[in-house]
Amino acid sequence: MSTGIVVGTATGIYYFWRQLTQLPEWYNTGQNQPRTYAQIQKSSAAVEKKIEAQIQASPQAAKVNTASNQPSPKVSSPSDDVQVALSSQELNDLLVTKITEKRNGQPLPSAVKGFNAAVKEDKLKTGAVIDIQELQNSGLAEQQQQFLSEITQKIPMNDRKVYIGVEGRPRIQNGQLRFDENARIQVGNMSFTIAEVASRLGVSPEKVQDQLNLELRVRGLTVRDIDFKDGNAILKGDPK
Repeated sequence: MSTGIVVGTATGIYYFWRQLTQLPEWYNTGQNQPRTYAQIQKSSAAVEKKIEAQIQASPQAAKVNTASNQPSPKVSSPSDDVQVALSSQELNDLLVTKITEKRNGQPLPSAVKGFNAAVKEDKLKTGAVIDIQELQNSGLAEQQQQFLSEITQKIPMNDRKVYIGVEGRPRIQNGQLRFDENARIQVGNMSFTIAEVASRLGVSPEKVQDQLNLELRVRGLTVRDIDFKDGNAILKGDPK
């Protein structure tokens, strides 16, 4: 094998590894002034109050109050939906809080060094920076930990922080944000289809999709749909 081929192969492997371990700009920038979990909780509480205020001010809320004494209220139509627009930051803080609620109010596991949700080009892009060394004792659910371990075992990055995220147009189903098969999974700067990730891990695409779902149950609002427009997430649903 010629020296040129060896050098070219090594350069290609190094480039691939660098792309996989590249950390997102929001994480590098945020390291200068990292937000505390208490700040995120406070912001999320303000978001839920904003949602409640918009619900109370909506004509739909008045309809619910009027119909509450009726035995058989009619099923709402899309035109009756309450719509609440959230900025990327508001959606991010709301999602972080919902994730931690499933952990009995405990902050995100220590292995998760940063979480971010953003709306770009009418898509949701969400993900986390994870310290691979801390992953084994992170407190993640067994299924999630196994899934992340399968990803990181395929790539030599056990001593690195790695960004793992997903981008797509999820819908609401049973109170969860659910991504379909068209979503793309990002590791560092590299993007893969769900089918590609499933093939590399030796699992079904459905198993990969199940790991991407995010809880989104909002106080005072039964969320039935979500849309993404002009950098905002628009929640649509019925007042409770």
